[in-house]
Amino acid sequence: LFQGVMLLITGFVLLWLGIDYLGGLPEFWENIPRTHRTAFTNFNTDPNYNSVGLFWQDGMANTAMFIFLNQGLAMRLLSARTIQDSRKALIVTAVVLMPIAALVVASGGWVAKALVNAGALPPDIPANEAFFIAADFLSQPGVFGLVMAALTAALMSTVDTLITAVAAIFVNDIYGLKRPHANEQEKLKWARISSISVTLIGVALVPVFMGFDSIYSAHGAFTAAVTPPLVVALLLGVFWKRFSSTAATATMIGGSIAIAASVVWPELITPFAHGVPMQDVGDGFLAGKNQYKFMRAFYGLSVCAIIGVVVGRITHGRNPNELKGLVWGSVKHAIAHYKGQEGTESESAWTAATCVATDATDAHGRDNHTQLPNITISGALATQLAAGVGDLVYVTDKRWWFGGLRSAHARVHAVDTNDPLNRVHLSPEMRDRILAGGSEDRPLQVKRLY
Repeated sequence: LFQGVMLLITGFVLLWLGIDYLGGLPEFWENIPRTHRTAFTNFNTDPNYNSVGLFWQDGMANTAMFIFLNQGLAMRLLSARTIQDSRKALIVTAVVLMPIAALVVASGGWVAKALVNAGALPPDIPANEAFFIAADFLSQPGVFGLVMAALTAALMSTVDTLITAVAAIFVNDIYGLKRPHANEQEKLKWARISSISVTLIGVALVPVFMGFDSIYSAHGAFTAAVTPPLVVALLLGVFWKRFSSTAATATMIGGSIAIAASVVWPELITPFAHGVPMQDVGDGFLAGKNQYKFMRAFYGLSVCAIIGVVVGRITHGRNPNELKGLVWGSVKHAIAHYKGQEGTESESAWTAATCVATDATDAHGRDNHTQLPNITISGALATQLAAGVGDLVYVTDKRWWFGGLRSAHARVHAVDTNDPLNRVHLSPEMRDRILAGGSEDRPLQVKRLY
């Protein structure tokens, strides 16, 4: 969070410094060329960097990739209290944070272009160095160091998130399937091994990416080649009940082959290129990777969608009953699958409660279906929450400044109908998670979910 805030601040500081240097916002705006004030600057004329290619690659393919398939983002959404909170997070990201981030990321280019047009910077500065040159020109050495530190911190936060995500996937989906009864120490050991391994693989790939003229070009070439089959298979699987496993396999394999063929024969992309001209990339076997490097995403999305729809139409989809909870419009079935019984997305109001400590022998353990801790609540609390046995609840320390760090989800195992007070029975494990320092007299808040 701190790294993200620092990145936003440095972006706005650079924009403010540029506006101040040029004499104000009107002067800054007038020094940005008219062609750079439009949504699709340089639409298709530059084969190395064109707006239409960026639209299809980052605006369409990568947006879907990073929202639906980015394990780092998925972990954040899964850590939310409820489905509603995850939805709010996505809406805030799309409507509030993304426009702000676009402004911050673009600020260096806008300022550099305005300074070039005003004659403060030479016209031949490399585009991929514009941010650093503008920041160095406008800021004092200490401020410039802060900008570079913020950029490095942002990069580190992204990298460590993805390393953690890979470790989570390996431990839960690979090692966990082979060793379902592994203890926490074993899982932690293999999480460390997988984290170190994937980091070393990333370092080993550095020479490959050094072959590109910029980090963004490397990013574009890689994601345009890998993303389309994944995105199309996922979206068709979520939104089209007829999309079968055979169609998904054909989309993944056929799409990957088609994209690989476009590297060898880049002319395949020409009908999808929106008029982007070809360029001289040499005669090497894989030289085609630098041809249409952004428009390859549109080609891949189109070919994968055609393969998926055609194969989906000529093959039989799965039984609709097997798809409940997995496709669009079946959230209630997903809740029932997760909860183990029917439920709704409705929530109760927050209700104050106190803790009743239970020892380890009295604890109910974990529910076999949800793997959530079982708890007992009083009859009075059950009435206020409109909760019964099997319902899921969220218990948290009442102090708001913890921000949910002292909280836990749980399943109602039993209701003590003889207890007239709002109380919840917590095992030692639950007390350690929720009550800072194990203080049993701390007030709690409880909400029924699903």
